[in-house]
Amino acid sequence: MSSYEPRWKVLSDLLVELRSKGAEIPPEVVRDLRLSRSLIEAMKVSPHESVVARLDELLFNVEAYLLAETEEVLGPEGAREWSRRLEEAMTAQPTEAREAEVRFRPGLPRGEHWVRVRISEELPRDLLEQLATEEGVKANLQPDGYLLVSGEREKVRSFIRRLAEHAKPSSS
Repeated sequence: MSSYEPRWKVLSDLLVELRSKGAEIPPEVVRDLRLSRSLIEAMKVSPHESVVARLDELLFNVEAYLLAETEEVLGPEGAREWSRRLEEAMTAQPTEAREAEVRFRPGLPRGEHWVRVRISEELPRDLLEQLATEEGVKANLQPDGYLLVSGEREKVRSFIRRLAEHAKPSSS
């Protein structure tokens, strides 16, 4: 897997750290971080260009805001430390254990392509189920709050493309 997952983890940890120090994080920053997690999961199935571009944009925006806030809350030394952690996360090679953790989830369909999408305010369950129905793939709610979407490879990819379209910022 790419460096997106470790980078997301560092940004998530930074957000928690800033909140613990009393920083007010705007809801759109939190939303973008959550949405980027769903797109990372979608990329595991199909690294479509529009998903990659949107993910890069989301993570860049979250990173820029959080690092600026870090300098204000934790000072220049704290900002340098978190910047170093982000740099390490972006250059680190994923471990085989991390890959195995993703591959071996009980209850996943065999012989079908699948993607797990986290249900959120930006990606509500009814929207995800509607897209799945329109694309002709199965959608099952899992106990951990994810929707498991499975079916033929091209149909799952089409679902991911449609998901990426809904994740784009509105230009209105």
